Amino acid sequence: MSGRCLRLVAFLPGGLALSVLGMAFGACGAPAAAQAVPVPVEVQVPLLLKILTFDRALAEVADPLVVAIVFQGRNRASAAIGEDVRGQLAAAARPIRIVVIDLDEISDLRAALSRDSVRVLYVAPLQAVSVSTVTAATRGEQVVSVTGVPRYVEQGLAVGIDLTGTRPEIVINLAASRAEGADFSAQLLKLVRLAGPKVLEP
Repeated sequence: MSGRCLRLVAFLPGGLALSVLGMAFGACGAPAAAQAVPVPVEVQVPLLLKILTFDRALAEVADPLVVAIVFQGRNRASAAIGEDVRGQLAAAARPIRIVVIDLDEISDLRAALSRDSVRVLYVAPLQAVSVSTVTAATRGEQVVSVTGVPRYVEQGLAVGIDLTGTRPEIVINLAASRAEGADFSAQLLKLVRLAGPKVLEP
């Protein structure tokens, strides 16, 4: 996708733009690690952070927001994306405390989330690791999971970013998000693609 420009204009009611406009897609295309996710990290992360502002449960959390990045250190693509995400989070306007979790170095993800009081978990591309291993920890600790790997949302993570044509698409597994304690507003849910089991709105 090198040389192409990505622009996202997804407006919420009242004219509030959901994400940053005019982000260049073509400039991000060279690294092989970027091929592991359809939308570059520098587009994903600001969008995911904006999405989280529509989680009414997280709105009550005092700053700094504790965000963990889970990756595999022995997987080059996973480690590279994890590092890119760390850099983007460090540059965010909202105060964020970043926790890095190398799945190749720990045996108990849930304990790691609990120890650092993590509220949001970014999941990098993983190899030979079941998504259910991650969701068991996030649901147990009420941690909202986000990712740039769309199929992980179908498999049980809460929020992901996919690509439709040249536009990013927000994907939410509503049942999974609720199991992790998220409470996304109806405004947001009208603008996303729902994945996973269908959940009837009250």
